[in-house]
Amino acid sequence: MLIFGLVSVSVQAEIYRWVDAAGNTVYGDNPPKQSAAKPVDLPMLTVADSPAPAPAAKPEAAPAAEEEAYTDFAITSPTADEAIRANEGNVTVSVSLKPALKPGDGVALYLDSKQVGSGTSLSFALTEVERGEHSVFAVLSNAAGDIIQNTESVKFSVLRHSALQ
Repeated sequence: MLIFGLVSVSVQAEIYRWVDAAGNTVYGDNPPKQSAAKPVDLPMLTVADSPAPAPAAKPEAAPAAEEEAYTDFAITSPTADEAIRANEGNVTVSVSLKPALKPGDGVALYLDSKQVGSGTSLSFALTEVERGEHSVFAVLSNAAGDIIQNTESVKFSVLRHSALQ
């Protein structure tokens, strides 16, 4: 039991920032006792499995020299810190993209860093999402499987009735 307690403490370690004797800003998880170390609020990492390879496409003509780049790629639903009442665990995730998805490009959706959908649709219906806090983000890739862009991670909570009641 003691070992389990020590492991859980190390997993929840915080990162601190302080200035050393030479005036350098230092970051670490074990600040000196006599320093004025302050906790650092780090953004959530968007770590994901590599996208599934796309089927081989027929060679296309050379792309236009001034092909329009994607300017808007974001999760629009759910919104940040939204609480969703979904007793069945069904959640719809919507993505905005401007300009429209180009032929050969695709979107992959990740829930809690695991790929849960992919294709050319900008709306994903998730089922059996467990109660609690989750994060979702999307990755835009081309036909060769190269990542073009990814959205910011959005945190949301699923509220479900208790199985005990």
